[in-house]
Amino acid sequence: MATPEASGSGRNGQGSDPAVTYYRLEEVAKRNTAEETWMVIHGRVYDITRFLSEHPGGEEVLLEQAGADATESFEDVGHSPDAREMLKQYYIGDVHPNDLKPKDGDKVRSYYFVFSWAYWIVPIVGAILIGFLYRHFWADSKSS
Repeated sequence: MATPEASGSGRNGQGSDPAVTYYRLEEVAKRNTAEETWMVIHGRVYDITRFLSEHPGGEEVLLEQAGADATESFEDVGHSPDAREMLKQYYIGDVHPNDLKPKDGDKVRSYYFVFSWAYWIVPIVGAILIGFLYRHFWADSKSS
């Protein structure tokens, strides 16, 4: 079950669909047995309990990821478009926004934000230095 604060009964301040049920990762982590198997893929929560016996790779590989974020493992296997479509029938909700990890793109953007000063400062300092050198050395030598 979703925790009351995590349920989709109201807006979470992010403009998301109020019909979506949100689950905390601690709640998903409890569902890690063959009797109840949940996993997270790309921030979405899936109850794959019924699918365990049908999985072509065997239920063991699913149980290894049960109760956790299986996004990386899911992508590493290279699932077909049909498998991705089949996944939709097991969808039960989204990971609560407070539990989501930043995407890799967010890390890249923050890296460039932190170091973006170099793109502005280096040319400005370079222009000042060139101006200084020109004025004090090259311009003085022309007037002599």
